Amino acid sequence: MKLIPVETPQDFLVAEQFVRPHEETCVSLASLIRRKSDKLVFISTSESSMVEPVGILNLDSTLYHCIPDISKIDKISLLEDLPYLLQKPVRCISGETTTTDYLIKFFPNPKQVYPYKMMRWSNTQNSVVSTLSGGEEIIRCTEHDMDFLHSLQKDYLKDEVAVPGRTLTDAEVDITLRQILKNQICLAMTVDGEIVAKANTNAIGINCVQIGGVYTHPLYRRNGYAGALIQALCNRATRAQKQPVLFVKEKNKPAFNLYQKLGFEECGRYTIAYY
Repeated sequence: MKLIPVETPQDFLVAEQFVRPHEETCVSLASLIRRKSDKLVFISTSESSMVEPVGILNLDSTLYHCIPDISKIDKISLLEDLPYLLQKPVRCISGETTTTDYLIKFFPNPKQVYPYKMMRWSNTQNSVVSTLSGGEEIIRCTEHDMDFLHSLQKDYLKDEVAVPGRTLTDAEVDITLRQILKNQICLAMTVDGEIVAKANTNAIGINCVQIGGVYTHPLYRRNGYAGALIQALCNRATRAQKQPVLFVKEKNKPAFNLYQKLGFEECGRYTIAYY
């Protein structure tokens, strides 16, 4: 078994074809393939010069992966090669549960492990969401909206992403938010001109769009704002002929129920380990 850099146009074509059948659980990795990242490697068991991958890894501080059949991996060879090729400490392993659990063995003692349910949007009709009462508007956010989004993004990261006990700085929030506004689609609900809820894509892949960052200010909840924003993102994705997907924490039953109401169905398991 060997790790081979994904470098040439033909390599990226092979990588794209490899992840397509599994993309719903590796949209972030697919987005890196689409953008031709220089951090990608094939896992290959072939002795020939032709690349015949059994997996793909993103060798960066966030270790994204697509290994459909973990039984094909030689653990000893991978253990020898991974530390040599990684140029940054692993801060996060993110992807389908079986493979994430396997890779945690290489990088033991994560500070936090979050299990999620993967969901795909299966509704081709407009879903029924709560009727807006008036004075609300959905807007596409830009960098000019950063100051207004900052508190919502910070609260979202505290509730859904941050490792317990770790202080989240305003600078970190702004870095994350700026990347979203630059590379993703971020929609917000305004009430009388004030931003009170947000949702965004967090990965745009080959055939799929992954939705995340859904957060409503506590004073404005139960008004259908999150549902309306997710619906708007799904509509945008389907117009672009891409499949909307998302993942939700296994213990977050209210969010899971909302996504089901909007037309999402469960399609797998996803795990993120933070270091």
